[in-house]
Amino acid sequence: MIEFLGDDAIVGGQSAFTFEVIDKKRQQNDPYFAMDVFSSSPFMAVHGDWRVFPYGENNDLPVQIRNIVYSNSIAPGILNKKTGMNWGKGPKLYEEIFEEGQLKRVYKTDPEIQRWLDTWDYENYIARCTTDFSHIESCFTKVIQNRGWRIGRAPMIKSLEHISPVRKPIVAGKKNTPTHILLAQEDFPEKYDAFPFFDKYDPFKYPLSMKYSNLYTFASAFFSIPHILGSIPWIIQSTNVPKFLAALSKNSINIKYHITSPKEYWDQKRDDIKDECTLKNIDYKESMFKSFKKKMLKSIEIVLSGLENAGKFWHSEQVLVVEGVNVIEMGWKITVIDQKMSDTVSAQISIANKADTSTASGVGVHNAIGNVSDSGSNSGSEQYYALNNYLQTGIDLPEMVIMECMNAALKANFPGKNLKMGLYHDETKRQEDMSKDERNLKVLR
Repeated sequence: MIEFLGDDAIVGGQSAFTFEVIDKKRQQNDPYFAMDVFSSSPFMAVHGDWRVFPYGENNDLPVQIRNIVYSNSIAPGILNKKTGMNWGKGPKLYEEIFEEGQLKRVYKTDPEIQRWLDTWDYENYIARCTTDFSHIESCFTKVIQNRGWRIGRAPMIKSLEHISPVRKPIVAGKKNTPTHILLAQEDFPEKYDAFPFFDKYDPFKYPLSMKYSNLYTFASAFFSIPHILGSIPWIIQSTNVPKFLAALSKNSINIKYHITSPKEYWDQKRDDIKDECTLKNIDYKESMFKSFKKKMLKSIEIVLSGLENAGKFWHSEQVLVVEGVNVIEMGWKITVIDQKMSDTVSAQISIANKADTSTASGVGVHNAIGNVSDSGSNSGSEQYYALNNYLQTGIDLPEMVIMECMNAALKANFPGKNLKMGLYHDETKRQEDMSKDERNLKVLR
């Protein structure tokens, strides 16, 4: 039995062991995973003379985050709560006024605007943008104008369409500045349509355009770097813990050894397999490398079994690599594990608890709201204060990004209205300004 946990594994059998791939050359500030949005090249030439600006490795960062998040037991729930807090009671029209020196919102209804909104599913569009923002602090929108705008009809934005990150919109330009978004056709994914950037200062310039709305990330030229990115290693750890415990329970494994191997060894083996495929004129598949890895782990299991019953031995070269002024030892290492399974299980549970709190912190949700706490205490008052604090400080910037295209469309279509759309939330109050009954959280239906 071999249970893979990412690059690592649990191998069961007569001589069970855990297996870990380590990279001693990795600097402390380097990412732990293949989502490097910090040092990837600014563009790569594709589709003729288009220069593409990838969002993460292979333009795949949102999908990678989705796969990691939704393999976890707690991360989806925390992000869903964040989405719910941002959403509040949904999108409503409002006017901003100053009253006694304070800026206030006056929520209103407008029949003319509502008739336009009712011609398309605006709530679903905003809900999808809100969900995207909770995960990657950004969203893609297609802006669609009315037909006949070139033949005398007054120009008007007909509707807004949310574009899911799973379609992998490609930000591109003819030079070093992005100007368009390339989008694969749904029925013909090998064909791409090029949409110019939507210009909110000239909203009727193009019949079809697209907009990437995002929260600016410090020192990032174009894309937002998702806040959850720093928590990804913890989410992976949290996801692996139940797999580890399930493997122990399923196979009644008593882990006897822990083996570490250098990442350089596996990188070289992967390159060797690719070279062999090139010589044979066949396509390389990652499954080939995984098959080799399985065979290698089985051979290690056989050797370890022999170590217990006969005079066999394990040999591995130690390689010294010079990195600047440091000399780093590269090689395999086998460590005998003391057979204290209760300690092992407790250690794994502690890792999971730490991973859960780090995940909540990474996405900006208080542990009390996420039902995650080191002390196990999430009192009602603690949850209330956490929610109050989020509503006072955490929703204005998300709303600005989520509603960017909507408010641009309202301004373009109804220039004299002076109305915006926002996400409605009940006004927060300080505890000392509330009666005892008011302090109890109530959900109005």
